[in-house]
Amino acid sequence: MPEPRVTFASFGAITAAGPDVSSLLAALRTNTSGLRANERFNSPRFQSNIVGAALRSSDDNPAYELANTALAEARKNLGALAIAPERIGFVLSTTKANIETLERLSDGRPCSERARRHLQPELLAEDLAFAHGARGPRQTISTACTSGTVALQQGAKLIQRGAADAVYVVGVDHLSAFVVAGFTALKAIDPVGSRPFDRERCGLSPGEAGAAIVLVRGDLAPAGIELIGWGSSNDANHMTGPSRDGSGLALAIRGALRTANLTATDIDYINVHGTGTPYNDAMEAAALRTIFGETCPPVSGQKGMLGHTLGAAGVVESIVCTLALREQFLPGTPRLSNIADGMPSSLVKEPCPTARLRHVLKLSTGFGGVNCALVLRHG
Repeated sequence: MPEPRVTFASFGAITAAGPDVSSLLAALRTNTSGLRANERFNSPRFQSNIVGAALRSSDDNPAYELANTALAEARKNLGALAIAPERIGFVLSTTKANIETLERLSDGRPCSERARRHLQPELLAEDLAFAHGARGPRQTISTACTSGTVALQQGAKLIQRGAADAVYVVGVDHLSAFVVAGFTALKAIDPVGSRPFDRERCGLSPGEAGAAIVLVRGDLAPAGIELIGWGSSNDANHMTGPSRDGSGLALAIRGALRTANLTATDIDYINVHGTGTPYNDAMEAAALRTIFGETCPPVSGQKGMLGHTLGAAGVVESIVCTLALREQFLPGTPRLSNIADGMPSSLVKEPCPTARLRHVLKLSTGFGGVNCALVLRHG
């Protein structure tokens, strides 16, 4: 018996581009970067104050606010869908949950009990699932910067093995002094803002976001964007540095193509991880050469627009892929001026319409050598 199809039924997002998906689409259409100077990081202890900040109101519980905002939009856009709460699963992807709590406690600032509770990812997931009526299986994914794509993979598996008919996949991480100081210690932040794949690139820009995608069993949802393939790997190269030859990411891509029953020639567009750090961008380029040779499909990434949103990145950028498929356009690579040597010549600088976009490959990589690839299909 064939496994059920998995459909992206609806989605929501709050990012540096704005408070909802409409704002994100508008920024993608115009290639507008949301990276801005933020006075919170005006200190010599940080490499840069340029970050991708979302407009939010919560002082002590930003993780819950960002995630809740995104999921509320996704559920509003979902419309009528008669699925029992016990058949709705929930998967949370995050690297730090409500890390704001630790900063407040260490500084002696007020911090609510609810905010303290949400320092623990599983309790953040529990409260979000309860608030949005998801009573089915619940998972929390924290696999560094692949968390979002792995969460989508896990959500799809819940549906395919019959554990759920729908799954809320939610990615969230918020800007914090802890994270910005950590990347500063690694000398991984670009002082003037992230420039993925650019000749002058020298680091990432921290960002924050909440993003949510509702996965639904294909026969219960209208035809739309489907998640048809996934693959993950670990190259075990270094605690923070990726394998220089891209072999681990290439392995994940092969796995995604295999489960999707496709070949490399079927891919119409690739949405890369694209942090803007020298090693990550070069590693992704090497992996793409391994799989696609010198005839790589169009490639772009949006961390020059949104910043690196950590556990939310894979979910946010999968929404970007979905918008591209739905609207039939190729997103650009914000802040890319001069393509660096060795990078794909098919990099898309500015957004442009396309006549046929059916299969999209989404890539994520992260600390610890983790890699994940997804394949999305339109129609």
